[in-house]
Amino acid sequence: MIFSGTSYCSVPADDESMAGADVIDELQGRWTLQILLCLNAGAHRFSDLRAAIPQVAANVLTRRLRALESAGLIERHYLPPPAARQVYELATKAAGLKAVLDALEDWRAANPTAPSAADHSPQKEEKQ
Repeated sequence: MIFSGTSYCSVPADDESMAGADVIDELQGRWTLQILLCLNAGAHRFSDLRAAIPQVAANVLTRRLRALESAGLIERHYLPPPAARQVYELATKAAGLKAVLDALEDWRAANPTAPSAADHSPQKEEKQ
């Protein structure tokens, strides 16, 4: 059994199986799934992502976006003036995740009472 960061895998350890370990570790990061689900719907500006995931602090969102970009899962593009903004979108490398993200989105829509990350925020737990 391989131990890679926080993930366990029953695949024999070799260079090929470990090649994707960094990407898998990146997918496990906090807020990653929410960011990828937003970007699965299309390109978003930083402010759009902040509005879509209000529980995440701006500095944390910045770090997660940079980490996902360095892992090759998202791309940053600059829009021409007058917008003069940058947008984030899923990278070509992440195209294989689209079916998984679509399935998660379908599940979330079919289960509106499922707990969300906001339901487990520290502020909410302190009030209970």
